[in-house]
Amino acid sequence: MAESIFSATIDYEQITKNAHSIIAATKVPLMAVVKADGYGHGLVDSAKAALAGGATFLGVAFIDEAVKLRDAGITAPILAWLTPPTSDFKKALDFTIDLSISSLDQLNSLLSASNATGVTPRVHLKVDTGMTRGGALDEFPELVSAIGELLDEEKLVLVGTWSHLACADEPTHPLNLEQYRRFLAALDYMESEGINPGIRHLANSGAVTHFPEFHFDMVRSGLLLYGYFPGGIVNKQIPIKPAMELSADIALVKRVPAGASVGYGATVELESERFIALIPMGYADGIPRNLKAPINISIAGRQYSIIGRVSMDQVTVDLGSETSIKAGDRAIFFGAEAASTADDWAKAAGTISYEILSRIGGRVPRLARKITPY
Repeated sequence: MAESIFSATIDYEQITKNAHSIIAATKVPLMAVVKADGYGHGLVDSAKAALAGGATFLGVAFIDEAVKLRDAGITAPILAWLTPPTSDFKKALDFTIDLSISSLDQLNSLLSASNATGVTPRVHLKVDTGMTRGGALDEFPELVSAIGELLDEEKLVLVGTWSHLACADEPTHPLNLEQYRRFLAALDYMESEGINPGIRHLANSGAVTHFPEFHFDMVRSGLLLYGYFPGGIVNKQIPIKPAMELSADIALVKRVPAGASVGYGATVELESERFIALIPMGYADGIPRNLKAPINISIAGRQYSIIGRVSMDQVTVDLGSETSIKAGDRAIFFGAEAASTADDWAKAAGTISYEILSRIGGRVPRLARKITPY
């Protein structure tokens, strides 16, 4: 495998193994969440790797993401959940994409597309149980009634009913149990109206990790699939590993005298003579500029810290007063075998590992280390 000057190298076989571990731990079907270019790991290859690991459903945010999966030959069920009434529902119907419905406006727009294409839509009814984003709230009874009529007329297939948890990465937060109770109440209401809710799915990666009673008929997992636990709280019953390694070749190593300042703003002044390495990746590539704590980069099996501000295209690293490191050596920002993980970078930047993984820029090549045939 020829490496780029910088790259995000993905072990797709590890994604396959992670999917298998999630299914083994939950003992229910898995919807692999591959939105946002597979959390930065590559949309299509991540989806194929998850399916090879036993996932039976795929989850994306937008219809166009689902269409790319279909264009790649993937036939597994796909749910797209960010579908405003202005969405291209005709395209979704043409490609047999399941759609999340949270409002009567969405439902009516979808029905218009269905009438135009002659294709019966497949929907998942989303209930707002406390996240207060998507999902039916005050319209829920009216929406259930409308769906019931459409089911009777065979103008719609209700594939499932779902909701999303706000605090599943905080196991002791009281909203978790409250959302669970509200979801149960919504399911009970549907059944009292004579409607089978279909596949019941509530659990995201946090609930997969902490709340087995939330697993119902299927779990949705994104972050776990890529090898990280929400909130960094590890569940040893789910053996996963990170699938991405982010690295770059050192562009320059030079000796710098005491008193020299480093980087924009001259925020660091060297107290003694040092060797500095220049690495050609910066905030345009997803390296956080707002680091609030030191973070280690691995070079030749040793750990070194970023010094000075992260620039758009480069960072500088303090190699110490003596070094054998040279230009062309590989610097690893994070990975399964590196000094730092995406969790460590998230802590240093005051954010979450989801953001660190998904923010890796488009000019960074995604290279496959291992890929599982699908």
